[in-house]
Amino acid sequence: MIVYNAKQKPKKKGLSFTAILLSGILFSALVFASVIALRYIEYNFTPSVRSSERLLNKGRPHQAMAALNKAKASGNQKNTSETLLLRGKILFAVLIEQLKEEKWGSYGVNPKNWISHPLAEEAEKCFIEAIEKSPDNPEIRQVLGNLYREQGRFGEAERILKSAIELDDTDVETFIALGFVYAESQRLELAQQKLYKAWELDKNNPKTAKNLGYFYRYYKEIPESTIVWFNRYFDLNPRRDPNINFIRAELQNLLERYPEFDTGESSAQAVQNRGANRKFSPRFSQ
Repeated sequence: MIVYNAKQKPKKKGLSFTAILLSGILFSALVFASVIALRYIEYNFTPSVRSSERLLNKGRPHQAMAALNKAKASGNQKNTSETLLLRGKILFAVLIEQLKEEKWGSYGVNPKNWISHPLAEEAEKCFIEAIEKSPDNPEIRQVLGNLYREQGRFGEAERILKSAIELDDTDVETFIALGFVYAESQRLELAQQKLYKAWELDKNNPKTAKNLGYFYRYYKEIPESTIVWFNRYFDLNPRRDPNINFIRAELQNLLERYPEFDTGESSAQAVQNRGANRKFSPRFSQ
């Protein structure tokens, strides 16, 4: 008997384990990258409280306000104490920027120049409402105290800043603010005590040295101490401080007028930029 062998059909081979594993890894990576991209777009481009805060921290208060208003219109903003604090801070920053452009050179020298502006009133309302919602938040009180100081309302500023210290006695910003409330109301010994307290709390913070330099420059008018504190400020490497060019110019000017006080500690570094901007001249800065 003749036997015919039928041709056997070739077996179909499936994907190897390695190929399946690589495909899974690639798919997971694509999903992860998509999620990250969506979050990045949402964080950076969708109007929200977070994007507003980011813009404010970058020194762009007008854009921060626009983003916050868009977030409110789109329903992405809740009327919390944090949102009220942020809105008040943005209004305050917009106001200071306007004053800086209009009359910063003489602002604060004449009592008639203390802030009296609708933006200040709106910011104050935001801060007061925020305190009502979160009475234990010291930051709100600290910023409101700064606003009162800028308005020349020193009694109210002192009261609210002291209440912030009662809630948190380790905050450098609050002691700096209270120090300049005392300085601008001519209580210089108290001012010096509060500014030194801020420095003792954080000796590695350029703000503490900078503001002691401002104090000795504009209130005590002691050039030697000003040079010492501005040198310490530069020793602490304040690269991101918007006041850095102004302080370079001030230090350069003092060293030229009083070369006998040049200790050589960091003066060379401090006066590198001879094209420094002298326009920005705050009475104190955070």
